[in-house]
Amino acid sequence: MAAPTAGATSSAAGATASAGTATGGSASSSGGAESSSTAGSTAMAGSGQATAGASGGVASGGAAGAAVGGSGSSGVSPPTGPFTCTQYIGAYLSMEWWNQGFQQQPGIEDGKWQLKWHHHGTIGNWGDPNSPFWSDEGDPQDDSKGAPIQSACTTNSKTPDRIVMLIIEWELITQADWVTQIEKIYTNLKTKYPSAKRIEFMTTVRVVGNKMCNPDAEYGPGANDSAGREDCYIPPYADAAIAQVIAAHPELLAAGPQIEAPMCGPTVNGPHLGADNDKLTAKAMGVYYAARP
Repeated sequence: MAAPTAGATSSAAGATASAGTATGGSASSSGGAESSSTAGSTAMAGSGQATAGASGGVASGGAAGAAVGGSGSSGVSPPTGPFTCTQYIGAYLSMEWWNQGFQQQPGIEDGKWQLKWHHHGTIGNWGDPNSPFWSDEGDPQDDSKGAPIQSACTTNSKTPDRIVMLIIEWELITQADWVTQIEKIYTNLKTKYPSAKRIEFMTTVRVVGNKMCNPDAEYGPGANDSAGREDCYIPPYADAAIAQVIAAHPELLAAGPQIEAPMCGPTVNGPHLGADNDKLTAKAMGVYYAARP
């Protein structure tokens, strides 16, 4: 089927292309030195781009919402670190790349990162302040139970000072609905993690050019519970909604990396792109955050 594009779009969605593709230092409004972590991997400390690749494979990251990924038009921005404990909050998709060696990447301090994931960690669930997912005890595969902390930080595990939040959803198909749910997540994170000095929002991994991988993808009501209707494709209204909420709260929110896989997975499996892409994602995330400890 054609790429799902139902719902409102915004010029803010244009940040997708501009953020993930710039490779020169001049493309960054904040500037920054280039640091190299591993062969074939570079991190542009100011541009918001991470690139990981060997044997032709590339996964790149840039901030979703380039206009607000830095200091924003108000000149206000959250602290840039270093941080004592960063908690990544996500879904099954997050666990897939995390377990492919993210914490072992050069420049990543294992003891300063922890993961909290739940299989169906969509914005509808994380937007609910009473969702069982917020509990740090339970079973991440059971929607009636909580999401335990994986690989807890050695310091301040209960009071992380940076949150990186995965923003995914397949049922809501308008920018307005996405904004409503993301605003709820923002409020929940402020309430549940008052220690957080910086909160970053990022989308799931997309394929270069935001290519669709599942020809049967059908976003809309019921899609969150049907992998056959899901895809890694990020609609413009999603990127635009994330950018809009970040712009509304520049003192705490910032854009996380936009990670791109070089190709679709070997088999169609909703948004899941396979082990090889997960390894590249772990590498790209490592490059990006090694430059932002």
